[in-house]
Amino acid sequence: MTSDLELAFAKLINPRMSAGLMVLYSLLEDLQGDPVEPREVRRAVDKRIDKRRVSKQSITNAARRLEEANIIGRSENRYTVNYGYLLSVLLNTLLEMTHRIDDLEDEIIALKAVER
Repeated sequence: MTSDLELAFAKLINPRMSAGLMVLYSLLEDLQGDPVEPREVRRAVDKRIDKRRVSKQSITNAARRLEEANIIGRSENRYTVNYGYLLSVLLNTLLEMTHRIDDLEDEIIALKAVER
C-alpha cells in the first residue's frame, strides 16, 4: 500500500504532470460539504473553546474571510466547506514544499562538495 502511495505522489511531482494536476483540481472542485446553519457552527466553536463564547459577529467575520478565500461557501444562511478547493490548496502546498526540500537537498550536496 505504501509503495502505491509513494508511486502516486512521485507521479504528481513529475514536471510533465501539470495538465494532470489541473484535471485533478477540476474534478475536486465540486466536492462540497453538507450545509450547516450558523448556530450549529457557533455551538461547535464554543465546544472547542472552553470557557469563552465566540460572538455571532466573530463567527460571521471569520466565515466571510473564509468565503473570500473560497474555503467555504455561504448560501441561504448556511455554510458549506469547499472540500475540493481545500484539498487542492493542501496538495499544491505539499507539492511546492516537496520541490523546495529537493532544492535545499541539492544545495546542501553542492555545499558539501565545495567543502571537500
